[in-house]
Amino acid sequence: MHNKHLQPENDNETIIAIDGLAEELTLLHITDSHMATADDRDPDTLEDAAHFQELFETRTPNNVPTRQLFQKALAHSNTIGADATLLTGDIIHFPSHAALEWIEQDVQSLQSPYLYTLGNHDWYFPHLEWNDDTRLAHYPRFNHLTNNTPAAQALDLADIRLIAIDNSNYNLTLEQLAFLRQQLATDRPCLLFIHIPIAIPSLIPAVVEVWKEPIVMAADGWSEEGKKKWRVDEHYESTLACHKLLTEEAQSLVAIFCGHVHFSHAGEVHPGCMQYVTKPCFEGGYREIRLKPMV
Repeated sequence: MHNKHLQPENDNETIIAIDGLAEELTLLHITDSHMATADDRDPDTLEDAAHFQELFETRTPNNVPTRQLFQKALAHSNTIGADATLLTGDIIHFPSHAALEWIEQDVQSLQSPYLYTLGNHDWYFPHLEWNDDTRLAHYPRFNHLTNNTPAAQALDLADIRLIAIDNSNYNLTLEQLAFLRQQLATDRPCLLFIHIPIAIPSLIPAVVEVWKEPIVMAADGWSEEGKKKWRVDEHYESTLACHKLLTEEAQSLVAIFCGHVHFSHAGEVHPGCMQYVTKPCFEGGYREIRLKPMV
């Protein structure tokens, strides 16, 4: 598949020329708004929600509420006439009923279809165990946002395919891998949306500089202390197979879009395919994705 990643004017924009694309498409990618709120329906979370709401507002532009920035990003999607809006996790800091209602209310303003995939904070409460059982227990809270399939989704839009996979525990299951293989087995140009970036050589040094550990999927070089802190298990065989699929095999894959590490980055996955990490929404970030026919 022939495509070309063009030089944008700023870090909030990605421009890709794709051979065979019939018309220009515009997407908006939003990640990591970390909205924190709770009410009496989640009493064990009230104190934590208040703490993190205050904490993240010390990191937002002019200390505005994180929800205000999320709403601003959604409004920008409408302003630019986005053909789809992609939300890649940690939109909320806990899966409280109140926080989920915020999302459900706010996305109703969108004039485009959207895909939502989870981040590691979307499904986790600090008073619970961090494990797949906890994640699965909270999946139903996201059914309305994910077409009842939080683990893996796809959307065909004009000539392209948008794929969203939940890799928020740093791994992919065999079922997710099978879904991904099936979706990538197409002549359509594919864009993959995940929360946690995959390990690529150009990204690891920057991640380690900021976080002191390689907090990306399928990365080597974790310390034992880091694994415990970030609750990272050994790589599943399906995770390693996914990494190989994305970096060596998937010829239909044009780009990966993700968040998690809280800074912007662009790096090559394989010739013709780039991974774009988007600036977090709580810092006012989002990414316009412009797909153009190859001239």
